[in-house]
Amino acid sequence: MVELFRGRKWDLVGRRNYWFALSFVIIATGLYFLITNRINYGQALNYGIDFIPGGQLSFRVEQSFTQQEIAPALAGIRRDAEALGITAEIQIAGSPVGPKNEILMRTKTATTESAAMNDEIQDQAHRMLAALEKRYPGAELMSTEMVGPVISRELIAKAIWAVTIGLALVLLWIVIRYDFKFAVCAIAALVHDVLVLLGAFAILHREINSPFVAVVLTVVGYSVHDTVVIFDRIRENLRLRKGATFAETTNISLLETMARSVNTVLTVLFTVVALYFLGGTTLRDFALGLIIGMVAGTYSSIFNASQLLVWWKQREEPGRKPAAAGPATPPKRVEPERPVAAPVAAPESEEPAPASRPTPAAEERASSSSARSRAKSKKKGKRKRRY
Repeated sequence: MVELFRGRKWDLVGRRNYWFALSFVIIATGLYFLITNRINYGQALNYGIDFIPGGQLSFRVEQSFTQQEIAPALAGIRRDAEALGITAEIQIAGSPVGPKNEILMRTKTATTESAAMNDEIQDQAHRMLAALEKRYPGAELMSTEMVGPVISRELIAKAIWAVTIGLALVLLWIVIRYDFKFAVCAIAALVHDVLVLLGAFAILHREINSPFVAVVLTVVGYSVHDTVVIFDRIRENLRLRKGATFAETTNISLLETMARSVNTVLTVLFTVVALYFLGGTTLRDFALGLIIGMVAGTYSSIFNASQLLVWWKQREEPGRKPAAAGPATPPKRVEPERPVAAPVAAPESEEPAPASRPTPAAEERASSSSARSRAKSKKKGKRKRRY
């Protein structure tokens, strides 16, 4: 996978308007379905039992369920509730060391008015008790409680506060680690991920329950981690590539970290997709939220957060025309010019000085010396002839 992106000349930053347009279309489609759901169904999202008024029913049976019997028992009880027109979340509980023979149900009600809700919950309890007595003789109703609209609104408010506090802490941490611009761009990418996730659940009309809050916080943490990895590489390359523009440095950083981002999301998706198909109906919405959120988080980290940062940096330079990043290359090292030595002129040829004329005394000494040498040679010749 690393080889797929190594050495590529993709201009990701220069095409940032296309990435922004794609995100806008996805978010706008989700907002459209949120509005239409509000008009048609009275609520933008399909809130589950955890966020709407309803009842809590508790039953006890004589049979103690083993670990292997819990799943078939829950499936049978759920079929009985659906046959009675009761929408409920069902659990089998018990003490850690004692028998597991308690059946807990969280039911929906058609009305939110207190008196009518109480009557509906009592009716649900008696009908479910009759169904359980047929399946488990000796079943008995232990308690019924009403979860009113105030409690439901309080749960929704707590969920919103949990997500808001998480985003605020992420913003503070990135401001400390980087600067304000990096933090704002990272938060914008996280808001993008949350909106995509909400829009997808509005389009698919999936239920929003307490696990959905865990999904949102998990996606936020994953997305900001991927974004910080890219920001780290941008900051490192800014120190190493002094001659490159910010857009070129960002483009190189994205290509250098893209293999890591893709490999990470694929390893997570393989596990979550298996959970979606093999984890049962209770985990299917949770796994679906993770799949959508992980894909959206990876997309926003690469194509939104850093691209917004480039756009912001270029907006700060009004006198400079923004240019596409292009396949930036490292700036060439400029060698300082060496001073060229001036040509040295060849010395002019000088005529040989005329030989000095010997003085008369020197001429006389030379002639006497030559005469003596001739006399010696004559004497040597006479001696040779005598012998």
